[in-house]
Amino acid sequence: MKHAVVSSLVLGLFLQTGCSSGVTGPLEMTTLNPGDDHQTIARHYLHEARLSRQQVEELSNQAAVYERLFGQESDWVSGTRLLVQFYQEVAQEQDRLAELHMRLGKDRSSK
Repeated sequence: MKHAVVSSLVLGLFLQTGCSSGVTGPLEMTTLNPGDDHQTIARHYLHEARLSRQQVEELSNQAAVYERLFGQESDWVSGTRLLVQFYQEVAQEQDRLAELHMRLGKDRSSK
C-alpha cells in the first residue's frame, strides 16, 4: 500500500512539473563546451530549483494535513515526507548545476 501511494504521488508530480517547464528550444543541458550558452542553461536550472522548492513547500503542507487526518505514522504522511526529501535533493542538485554553468559562462565571457 505504502509503495503504491508513493509511486502514484511521484508519477503525478513528475507529470505536473514536466509539463510546466517553459523551455522553448532544445538546450544541451550536459554540455561543458565553452562555446555554448551556459548562462541560459544556468537560468533554466535556477528556475527548475525554484519549482522544486515550491513542490517542497506544497508537499510539506500536504504532509501536515495528512498527519492531522490520518496520524503521524500514516503511509500518506511518510510517503509525502519522502517526496519532500526527494524534491529538496533535486533542488540542491539543480542549484549545483546552475552554479557550474554560471562559472562556465563567466569563463567564456572573460576570454
